Amino acid sequence: MYANHAIKTLSAFILDDDSFILDVARSMLENIGVGAISTHTSARAALAAMDMDNPQQVVLCDLNMPDMDGVEVIRHLGQHGFSGAVIILSGEDARMLQTVVNMGRAHQLRLIGALGKPIEQQALLDMLLQVQTGTSTHPLTYPVLSEPELRAGLTGDGLIPYFQPQVDARTRKVIGVEALARWKHFKYGILAPSAFIQMAEENELINLLTDRMVTLSLRQWRLWHDAGLDLSVSINLSMHSLNCLSFPDSLVAEAQAIGVPLDRLILEITENHLALDMKASSDVLTRLCLKRIRLSIDDFGTAYSNMEKLQMLPYSELKIDRAFVRGAATTPSSYAILKSSAGLGQRLGMKIVAEGVETQEDWDCALESGCDLIQGFYAARPMPGDQIISWVKDWEQRQKS
Repeated sequence: MYANHAIKTLSAFILDDDSFILDVARSMLENIGVGAISTHTSARAALAAMDMDNPQQVVLCDLNMPDMDGVEVIRHLGQHGFSGAVIILSGEDARMLQTVVNMGRAHQLRLIGALGKPIEQQALLDMLLQVQTGTSTHPLTYPVLSEPELRAGLTGDGLIPYFQPQVDARTRKVIGVEALARWKHFKYGILAPSAFIQMAEENELINLLTDRMVTLSLRQWRLWHDAGLDLSVSINLSMHSLNCLSFPDSLVAEAQAIGVPLDRLILEITENHLALDMKASSDVLTRLCLKRIRLSIDDFGTAYSNMEKLQMLPYSELKIDRAFVRGAATTPSSYAILKSSAGLGQRLGMKIVAEGVETQEDWDCALESGCDLIQGFYAARPMPGDQIISWVKDWEQRQKS
């Protein structure tokens, strides 16, 4: 019996039309120490017995079942807001399993992953431990901010930058950080961009937000530099900023006033913006490049890649989206996209950043694929600027031990 008290709190529903598989899975779960186990050959009967609001439930579901297949089960769980976790059991090939996992996550389910048949007990245990330690994929519900509230915060101290370190994949040296917008709300605490970015765009406040992020990030860089820490800082831009012809001059003037070298700045542009009309922004992008400010293509691989537009400007960095990095070691299709994207960037003379690195296996895959920099929870979560120096010292000390 595994001595893991957290797993004892789980209750498992096994859905499979093969009684032998049900017996094997039950035996493994009992050996692991799951507290309550029920087996079902009928998916409909199992769904009727579930508590959709219990986050301690785990559904282990086969794909090919006669009365209701696994895809239908996942759809049903998603439609009813199932708060537990789901693990797929199937003898289908790896690509099909990954397709089903992606579909489940699209339904906002906490879909942990897929196990092939025959089931391996250690692999099952690893997934159950993820149920206990992983974070839910259910979207957070944020309060609706009013336009006056957002405007007041942007001109006050509501907007704050968090910074996520970027680490050299080979040397493990901290190279730079990405600035990420957060909202320090007087009532609701720290809010993620999903709570306010769309409202900023709809109310023509996105330029004000971007300008504020630039200013705060430049000031923070200066504080680090004065304390002896020299990093690059990446700042996300909207196309609204890139359509403002005066943006390059105002950015340069502000950086010079604060004392930030232009070659320490990286401006990130999401890949889907490459598909837009570049006429209005090409002037701005070209002038930024001439001033030796680096350009980065963010979330590469998530939108249609127009190769002609990719080579129009001297982008210096390509960031591969987390969807193709996280779990690439066990997902052949993700690994193939990761490797081909990194290869493309290398051939164009770009630095390659792997986003969403959460495990040593993710790191190893990124390194083997030719990525230069690592960004993700495995190294560090985003943090306030005043925590970066102590984090860097701690990180460097850990690399020596």
